[in-house]
Amino acid sequence: MKKLISVVAAALIAGLLAFVLIPAKPAAPAFSLTALDGRPVNNGTLNGKVSFINFWYPSCPGCVKEMPLVIKMAHDYQSRPDFQVIGISLPFDPLPAVQTYAAEKGMNFTVAYDGGKTAATAFGTQVYPTSVLINKKGEVLKTFVGEPDFAELYRQIDEELAK
Repeated sequence: MKKLISVVAAALIAGLLAFVLIPAKPAAPAFSLTALDGRPVNNGTLNGKVSFINFWYPSCPGCVKEMPLVIKMAHDYQSRPDFQVIGISLPFDPLPAVQTYAAEKGMNFTVAYDGGKTAATAFGTQVYPTSVLINKKGEVLKTFVGEPDFAELYRQIDEELAK
């Protein structure tokens, strides 16, 4: 009986330590933009969906290099109503250039223009491309600076969608 109490006590202490020592996932910062098609893009847009937010702009070489993979990912998950890609373009290029690029490349996901860099600032982005993976609860799971490892990213997305 004494041994059972010791085991239970140890398990409770381990669980409490894990709860205290494992940091909580931060909530996605508040932001509000308008998509190129006129729809609002904000924290409410994230509710109940695994979201991949990609900060980019058309004259960014790294952004242009990774964009076909982002477009492919959006296509690969298009049948999942609980997943979305949001592209947020920075004002290093004018809005018409962003609109033209999005149309020419067939960007099959929500694209917004962050003319005041409010969303980019809220998410703390400084280098581009930068992408953020957010879970269905609106919590930031991971920030990718530069092109992510898309095989690992797909694994993380699949894991979150299974929850």
